[in-house]
Amino acid sequence: MKFSKHFTSAIIIIIAVLSFGGGIFVGTTQKQAQELANQFTSGLDSTALGGAAAVPQDLNFKLFWEVWQKVKLDAVDHDVTDQDLFYGAVRGVVGALKDPYSVFFTPDETKKFNEELSGSFEGIGAEIGFNKNNILSIIAPLPGTPAERAGLKAEDMILKIDGQDTADINLDEAVSKIRGPKSTEVTLNIFREGFSEPKDFAIIRDRIQIESVKWEMNEAKESPTQKSRQVAYIKISHFNADTAAKFEKIVMPVLQKNPDGIILDLRNNPGGFLDVSVDIAGFWTGGKTVVIEQIKGDKKEELKGNGIARFQDIPTVVLVNGGSASASEIVAGALQDHGKAKIVGTKTFGKGSVQELESLGNGSSLKLTVAKWLTPKGISISEKGITPDVEVKFTDKDFEEKKDPQLDKALELLAAGG
Repeated sequence: MKFSKHFTSAIIIIIAVLSFGGGIFVGTTQKQAQELANQFTSGLDSTALGGAAAVPQDLNFKLFWEVWQKVKLDAVDHDVTDQDLFYGAVRGVVGALKDPYSVFFTPDETKKFNEELSGSFEGIGAEIGFNKNNILSIIAPLPGTPAERAGLKAEDMILKIDGQDTADINLDEAVSKIRGPKSTEVTLNIFREGFSEPKDFAIIRDRIQIESVKWEMNEAKESPTQKSRQVAYIKISHFNADTAAKFEKIVMPVLQKNPDGIILDLRNNPGGFLDVSVDIAGFWTGGKTVVIEQIKGDKKEELKGNGIARFQDIPTVVLVNGGSASASEIVAGALQDHGKAKIVGTKTFGKGSVQELESLGNGSSLKLTVAKWLTPKGISISEKGITPDVEVKFTDKDFEEKKDPQLDKALELLAAGG
């Protein structure tokens, strides 16, 4: 994900006009409503709607105001405010895209979203989204969080939240229901491949502090008589705003250990900032292409790594699973395509799109999908994911017995010389 101002001016024009019209419309007569609707429609210029060619001839905003007035005056048991109606209308504009990754955030939701990107928030510590069947699912439980301790796994399907069915829920509503103050409880009804029926997981929320980069030295042996190889194990749990700086700080300490190999663990990493993933991949790829952005109109832009590829000559294994998404897939795909690493684990999530986060005038924001990305060889990540070079599954039994066959396979490959 990257920040951009590209869409801000047009969005603010539309919102400013809607705010003005909505603020004076409620409580008027039908005749006045029609007059205001006509004024509003004539006030929509081509700039606000993206150019004269983009303005439909049959666009009738009177319908919008008629619905607004009807809901405001006649809806039973709904004491809705003008602000609620306005935000609902804006959500409808974004929802028409039918893209779960394009989301309008109110000021409060923007604050919570920014807290997550900074690496600190209260909740269960799991990234959620919609799977390929449009079912609300766990993308990744973050390490050391209530979600992981409760046994939630990537690709778990969330059927209910505190008893409420999730069939028609939108993503931001689901997030708001799952998050909550520390020490409170939320119950998720989960179905997982291998379950005979859904199960309830009661989870106590906590303060989530994401340590996005950790590392340690491990030993790898091909046989008991063989001299052990020194392997640097690097875990990246999230591509947050501070992840690139934290990663840069460990580079020299890792190199000073003169490792025979590196394991880059991106399992259950749901992604984050696009530029951070490009910077980190560059430590292996140097100035080569890390990812190709495919924007509207099939235009393509190659994003290249910066700086010196300090890890390019060190045998590397990247660990991935179904919880590796977005920026994680960019890094794994780049290292795989350039022959800088072997990929071990299971196929990744397949979230191959670019969102720009636009800050709007009243503290709200818009996260909008503006591009899809391809690996350096032009392979689409979207819906397909990254296929490992060596597939190794991680079972429920492995979890219960605290075994890690994927890490064991990585160590085995590096012990054998990569």
